[in-house]
Amino acid sequence: MTASSLINFSLSSHNHRNHTPKSPRPSIRSPSSQSLVLSSTYLSLHFAAKFPNLPQSTTIRSVPALFSPPQKKILSFLVAKIATLLLGSLIFAGCVRERPALAKPVQESEVLEEKRDGRSSDDESEEMCERLLQENPRDVEMLKMVVNVKMRRGKSREAVENVEKLIELQPSEMEWRLLHALCYEMMGDLNKAKSLFKNILDQEPLLLRALHGLAMVMHKNQEGEAVFEMLNRALEAARRENKVNEERNIRILVAQTHLIKGDLEEALRKFQALIDENPRDFRPYLCQGIVYSLLNKKKEADERFETFQSLVPQEFPEREFMDDVVQAARTEMKQQLQKDLQR
Repeated sequence: MTASSLINFSLSSHNHRNHTPKSPRPSIRSPSSQSLVLSSTYLSLHFAAKFPNLPQSTTIRSVPALFSPPQKKILSFLVAKIATLLLGSLIFAGCVRERPALAKPVQESEVLEEKRDGRSSDDESEEMCERLLQENPRDVEMLKMVVNVKMRRGKSREAVENVEKLIELQPSEMEWRLLHALCYEMMGDLNKAKSLFKNILDQEPLLLRALHGLAMVMHKNQEGEAVFEMLNRALEAARRENKVNEERNIRILVAQTHLIKGDLEEALRKFQALIDENPRDFRPYLCQGIVYSLLNKKKEADERFETFQSLVPQEFPEREFMDDVVQAARTEMKQQLQKDLQR
């Protein structure tokens, strides 16, 4: 199984107050939620496409290890969540389904029944959408529905044709070009995906979603240091143009890339530098908590998670999802780590 980049879409307009951590911190403005929240709708769609047999309600919580070169098994499934969760506050505009509720403990029989019901429902949804689309092939909303259903069912190859139609109908919408690249990545055509991400970056060199997608494709393609060279070029461009937010986001992406590659100590150092510069940005604390969990340093992990939770407003749109990630790190990381090391 290989990693896939998760594309983040249209900027959210929500703004939230900064919360003060439990320990005294300098009064430095935290990035707004506009640059922090990942679309859980699109995230769950992508995970469902990667793992179509999972019931919809468990799609987010039940993600297995995505970054799977043998020497990186230690990284576990949480790395995939973190590597995308913290890249931007972005919501897939016009997506037709709301984020599924996070899974609650259920009996095995209930899970099996939900799987059967989910497959039946998806069959009906796909058939209905395709019938309606035949009546009006240029219906953008119906095209989006068809893409949504097909990707949730792991039918990326079939979804490509519909995504290309969306690009034809709405050529100025960058979301469809990002989704186009994602489809090819999920199909395993890394060269095509890489080319599409690079084409996007030719138009918008500092678009974080495309930088992230390209970095993940290059990582899967085992391109080693070339990933960091690409990101460092983008970082220098952001500095030259005095794009402060973009610079910080790219630095977070660089640190997360070290995490994905298994260089945990370097990831810790880079996240700490980000914390030192802006103690009110909760993203590095969450990432450090994950790293310390991977290192089996429970005390340090708990400290970072507590600071993270003190900084995130209760009304933050993705608070529940991120709290779920923290809970998974605290309760499941050790078991997952031991399982990975035994393989």
